[in-house]
Amino acid sequence: MKGAWYAQSGGKTRELYTILHLPYTSMVLSYVLIGAALSPIIYPDRVILTLLAYFLGLGLSAHALNELRLRHWGDALGERELRIVFGAPLLGALLVGTYGMYVIYTVAHSVTVAPLVLFAFIVTETFFLLAYNLEIANGKFHSDLSFAFSWAALPVIISYYANALAVTSAVILVALASAATAGIEINLSRWCKDWRRRSSLKEMKFEDGSTLSMTTAQLITKPEKCLKLIVVAVDLVAVGLILFRVLP
Repeated sequence: MKGAWYAQSGGKTRELYTILHLPYTSMVLSYVLIGAALSPIIYPDRVILTLLAYFLGLGLSAHALNELRLRHWGDALGERELRIVFGAPLLGALLVGTYGMYVIYTVAHSVTVAPLVLFAFIVTETFFLLAYNLEIANGKFHSDLSFAFSWAALPVIISYYANALAVTSAVILVALASAATAGIEINLSRWCKDWRRRSSLKEMKFEDGSTLSMTTAQLITKPEKCLKLIVVAVDLVAVGLILFRVLP
């Protein structure tokens, strides 16, 4: 069995599709939309810039870096190609972030604080991108907490700030709720991937000596269904909130 329900094999294009982890990347982009939808004013250009930065930085760069280090999904893509997929999008994301700072600099009432806050967010997100995937400090930052914070809470807060130039307690609560959904996703995903990568399960043996015929596919069917549903739920909430705000 493949390591994930969306995994593809058989060439560079399929492998690239797999390491993009599009279902989970869509959740990150949805957190961006949720943050924007909560803002009193939505600026389409800032929303697009934030979406682009996260797609490049986390959707492409972070996933390529993770693949460079561990090679989970195959060897069709060479090390040089993965380095390009890691480096070029990361540079692009930083350039988008820099341009976003300029945009905010030109409109903010405070010409110093707002761009500097955005700069701090960019530095923080970049740090977690590297620290999580490279497992620096003996893997201290490669944790569910770091994942949920950097892939869910921060996108909500940063997206809201890019539009509202403020952070409220209500937004922080929504960011924490979003982090909880990311926590559900990463735990279910890791559990299912681990079972998929083991040798095929045939039966389960209980403490009383009884056995139950059980294949790996049967064991992970419901957890994997829950995993798909959490992706759909987050995406639909994000799109629904945006439509609620922009449609009359």
